[in-house]
Amino acid sequence: MSRPEIARGAKRHRDGEPVFSEQWHAQVIALVELLIADGKIEADDWSQTLGAELDRRVTDTAMDTDAIYYSAFLSALEQILDRSQFALQAEVDRREQDWRNAYLTTPHGKPVALADTDGKVGS
Repeated sequence: MSRPEIARGAKRHRDGEPVFSEQWHAQVIALVELLIADGKIEADDWSQTLGAELDRRVTDTAMDTDAIYYSAFLSALEQILDRSQFALQAEVDRREQDWRNAYLTTPHGKPVALADTDGKVGS
């Protein structure tokens, strides 16, 4: 008997649309789930922080969209990581800038590689 073929990274669909419109949406949800399961962050803290962030973003005049939800999701995660000193916001901002610099200076078609703390390009 042969094993069924499973497409790597296959997405489930709802109403003909992908469940996640962008890959990072799935990744940030998976990361939060792992952090909660490993006891790195508390589920109650996560729930309260995400709820507060959504309340701040969604008003009567703003629509509740995936873009608003996932940006709130990411912001809530960054707040918790900073508060717990697991990853300070300054570190997150620096790493984001490192990635931005790396992809802006990488020739088209070449893999993006970050420089390490010594300025050497690593893999």
